[in-house]
Amino acid sequence: MAMSALGIGSGIDLGEILKQLEAAEKTRLTPITTQQKAINAKISGFGKLKSALTTFNTATAKLQKKELFQSRIATGNNDYFSVKTNSKAVLGDYAVTVDQLATSHSVATSVINDKNALLGNDNETRTITIEQANGDKLNVTLSKDETSLEAIANAINNAEVINEDGKKIPSTMNAAVVRSGSDNYQLVITSKETGEKQTITSISSDDDKLNNIIGFDINQPSSGMTEVAKAQDAKLTFNGIAITSSSNTVKEVVAGVDITLKATTTTSQNLTISADNEKAEEAIKEWVEAFNQLQTTMSTLTKFTAGETNSNELNSSNGPLIGDSTLRNIDQSIRSIFAKGQAGEFSVLSQIGITMDKSGQLTVKENELKKALNENSDAVATLFIGDGKTTGIANEVFTKVSGFIDSDGMIDSATNGLNSTLKSLDKRHEQVSSSIEQTVERYRVQFTKLDILINSLDSMSNYLTTQFDMMANLKK
Repeated sequence: MAMSALGIGSGIDLGEILKQLEAAEKTRLTPITTQQKAINAKISGFGKLKSALTTFNTATAKLQKKELFQSRIATGNNDYFSVKTNSKAVLGDYAVTVDQLATSHSVATSVINDKNALLGNDNETRTITIEQANGDKLNVTLSKDETSLEAIANAINNAEVINEDGKKIPSTMNAAVVRSGSDNYQLVITSKETGEKQTITSISSDDDKLNNIIGFDINQPSSGMTEVAKAQDAKLTFNGIAITSSSNTVKEVVAGVDITLKATTTTSQNLTISADNEKAEEAIKEWVEAFNQLQTTMSTLTKFTAGETNSNELNSSNGPLIGDSTLRNIDQSIRSIFAKGQAGEFSVLSQIGITMDKSGQLTVKENELKKALNENSDAVATLFIGDGKTTGIANEVFTKVSGFIDSDGMIDSATNGLNSTLKSLDKRHEQVSSSIEQTVERYRVQFTKLDILINSLDSMSNYLTTQFDMMANLKK
């Protein structure tokens, strides 16, 4: 019999009674669901903690690089040259004079009226050979349909050089057809790289007809092609030292300094290489900010609000990890590194303007930090990097925090334990829910039988009453 019909026979609201009994039975689930909610909150809390620790460790990793504290900035006349530096560059002022720029070698044919006209003989194939002063040789094979200026240019640009080791590299030459006037075209061949060693010394072909047009010998000015741009090396003086380079980019003029020449100078130009501490300062500030965000996260996760007087329940706004030993150990481990003195001129953070306030947050005194970096960036680097392996605040913090957030670290171990407990609670919840369903069903069956019995008794009572009334009327 359905619950909606329960009690019809007896006149007693057995359906409502069953609802109340079911509600009472379900209170057996409350302790379990309370534990499930608390554990899920803890798992979520550990996720937030791990995220904050990961962000902090990323910021810490930047401070492990010594190059950060050895950044250099070059100041000079950008109209004549540009400078690229690295951490090896020695600070100081230098005098630079650009006497000559490196150029590529170019040769050109005489004027041809039709750039698509075939210029070779009727042989099926022919080869053009281009040789350079450095010994490089480029062989370009042409079919009888590829002897026009346009076709020769395309073949040279698409050609490949085979090295001694058998590897192919792109052509060392650029070729282009230049329109020098109305129906006047010239083939210009230019070495891709600059410098005297890139000079084109000869161009020849086994096609005599074509050779009369593209043939070139640097020692014979009367050859088919003529020189239109001379190859030359770059020449400069650096602090009075004469330097020659095949390229306009002169690498390692001094350790850590590359100069790219742009134009010749009439007078000596000044080049200043100075320390660039802005990157280090910014990285340190980001690290402080990441630590403070970590502290804010920890404070939120361990927040405590006193419960109501005479109440046995905790306040619902409490942090999910309040009183958790894992979080407490992590916090104490990081702080102990800050408190520990490092070897070097600067042994603690306060010496470079970083202090901890009463709430556990780090604060940066910018003037003191700038002064420390400007006057002794090496000592600041030592404070964070130490021996480059195990000592130094950044190295120690990174190693410690990595142990917390790694896949087999403290946080994952705690989370795995909570997930295991949660699975047990889920199983217990399922068992209790099944028990409640069985109990409620047993009540429903019993109430149904009671309803039927009372209904039957009522019917019997009505029947007997009717019979007694009839017997009484017969006696009258």
